Amino acid sequence: MNKMESLYGRFSRKVINHSKAILVLWGLIFIGSLLLTPVFFSRLTPPQLVVEGSPSYMAEKLWEKEFAGQIEEQAILVFHSDRYVMESPIYKQTVDKVLRKVGVLHGVYQIVSPYDELSLTAVPYSTDGHTSYAVLLLEADGKAALEISGEIKKILAENKGLEMYLTGKTAAVQDLSAMVKKDLTQAERTALPVVLIILLFVFGSVTAALIPILLGIAGVFISFGILALLGIENIDMFVPSVVSMIGLGLGIDYSLFILMRYKEECRTASRAEALVRSMATSGKSVIMSGLTVMSSLAGLLLIKASLFFNIAIGTFMTIGVLLALSVTFLPALLHILGGRIDYLPIRRKKRYEQRHRLYRWTKHIMAKPGLYLGGSLFLLFIMMLPAFSLHLKTDISDKALEEYSSGKGNALLEKNISSGIYAPVYFIYQSEEGQLTDVDLDRMAQMTAELKGESSVANVISVTDILMDLMGVVSAEGLQELAAMADDQEMFSMLVNKDLSMSPIMITLKNAPDDPASVQFIKTLRERYGEEMMHNKVYIGGMASMIADIHRETMNKTPAAACLILAISFLLLTRAFRSLLIPLKAIALNLVCILASIGAAVLVFQYGWGEQLFSFEATGYVQSYLPVLSFAILFGLSMDYEVFLVSRIREERERGMLEEEAIAKGIEYTGPFITQAALIMMVVFLAFLFTHMLEVKQLGFMLFVAVLLDATIIRLILVPIMLKLMGKWNWWIPKRRES
Repeated sequence: MNKMESLYGRFSRKVINHSKAILVLWGLIFIGSLLLTPVFFSRLTPPQLVVEGSPSYMAEKLWEKEFAGQIEEQAILVFHSDRYVMESPIYKQTVDKVLRKVGVLHGVYQIVSPYDELSLTAVPYSTDGHTSYAVLLLEADGKAALEISGEIKKILAENKGLEMYLTGKTAAVQDLSAMVKKDLTQAERTALPVVLIILLFVFGSVTAALIPILLGIAGVFISFGILALLGIENIDMFVPSVVSMIGLGLGIDYSLFILMRYKEECRTASRAEALVRSMATSGKSVIMSGLTVMSSLAGLLLIKASLFFNIAIGTFMTIGVLLALSVTFLPALLHILGGRIDYLPIRRKKRYEQRHRLYRWTKHIMAKPGLYLGGSLFLLFIMMLPAFSLHLKTDISDKALEEYSSGKGNALLEKNISSGIYAPVYFIYQSEEGQLTDVDLDRMAQMTAELKGESSVANVISVTDILMDLMGVVSAEGLQELAAMADDQEMFSMLVNKDLSMSPIMITLKNAPDDPASVQFIKTLRERYGEEMMHNKVYIGGMASMIADIHRETMNKTPAAACLILAISFLLLTRAFRSLLIPLKAIALNLVCILASIGAAVLVFQYGWGEQLFSFEATGYVQSYLPVLSFAILFGLSMDYEVFLVSRIREERERGMLEEEAIAKGIEYTGPFITQAALIMMVVFLAFLFTHMLEVKQLGFMLFVAVLLDATIIRLILVPIMLKLMGKWNWWIPKRRES
């Protein structure tokens, strides 16, 4: 046993000696995490699209500083009736009654009714008069806003006659939280019974089968608890699904490999010694694998966006928790259980025949390397081809909420009024002279006219139009008079800041903020007013601007992130295997596997081959951040099986076997475990294909296909053939020259 293995052995002996205390400690941590899980879900938000230092980020910060004032949030109340129009008495009476009740709620600062003559919003009703909306300006955010949202929903439920829906950030957060919880529960209910059946077949006893599931579930909830403790205020709604997928998949995987090695070692050693040996071999491989996955996530941090930070931290934390559970909780539990691990046995087929078939299969393909190598690479090449027609788009996932109140409200706005109402673009103009001058206001009036002429624009609101309507002239003097006579300074502060040095032009787009036409509109504005943006005279913010920035950031940084992931993986594998060619071979095969999984995703989600099967409507694109995200996760996951297989082959070589025999024996011993672990992962990933969020479906599908290919074509055909062809060069590494 080498130095590193003895280190793992000594650590596992200490775990055995303190097993009861370790189980109690993890039990307390798990209970605490369950209590913190509601806190975690309360912090879920729609996609975090902020890119630090970007034009939209600068505009967002300026808006919050200069124009938000007491107003923390805007919400929208949507009214609709197929029977009545706005002029109908029953329609107007219902709207007025609801708005009066909402208006007296603590935290509601102002209501802009669809019946107001002068509105700071776009035209607040549809052309046919059946749909309208009111804007609620709230002096509350966070928990207070959630309470207000709940009170408003009660008021809407008590009043009949019209369809009424609350939309906006807080309403969406409430619905998102409910949707994600429902999706996760459904995915777990679908996956876990199937996983249990597989584990019963693998281990032959109920007790042993339940242990990996227990570790996976504990890993997920403890990760939720730690993320809540970290105090991250805004957690992307995508994070719980990623944490659950990785937590269940890897948690069950890691415990499966350790348990199988433990049961194997129990045939020739005492249970305590078998546990030490298992942790010194499979436990070591689990640590190496987990560290590789965690390191691969570092590439995501190159992309300076909250979305990637959230996902990287969430996944990093989950894998860290799983590793801690695998090397402390799992051996402590196995020691306490002792022989009771085989409690409630079931009859199963002897495993020797299955293992020996893999041995014969490996010998067979190594005898005909050209045929199997060429055939496998050809199949993977065919699967890769669609990846080269990949079309990417950044989507804000509002369609996922179509069954919920906020989603129904947004759908009515999009269909009957404008898709861009709930996410306007704000175009902030700043004077170089201190206060806005006549020249500045003339320039703003010119810009306003130019913006109104854009085909993508539904409505434009500018202080210059209000000056012309109320004062009859657009001038600095008129602006000062308007500021002095404004009855509501808080409302006026949304038009001009306190020192009258800057003013926003509010733009309502015809299309949704994530529509390609909206993103192109932002690009057009930046090109047209680029010089003024460089001199800090113009800032362009809003959801469409954020989407343009995160799309550009993702596309620009993806190559660098991928290169960093490759470099880190190469260094770690070189260190682990003391080889140059094995890491290079692993990286090349993983790239092929990932491209094949992206190609399959293009066929299913871009071209719609799986619409009916997976209950979605093809959009003609794949979410822009998924290729780099799946690259980081898949690269780590695929290294999982590489580490377990090559580590076992190395063990057999060190026992004196020749290269080809060691490869066949390595496949014989690890092949069944890899196949079973992959099958479990595939079941977990497949369950997430039936959730509501399209990006969760897309990620789950890519992971499913990649694991399927990795555990079959890659691991059982290409790896043994390439190891045979490389022969003695597998373990070559340059030696330091003695001075």
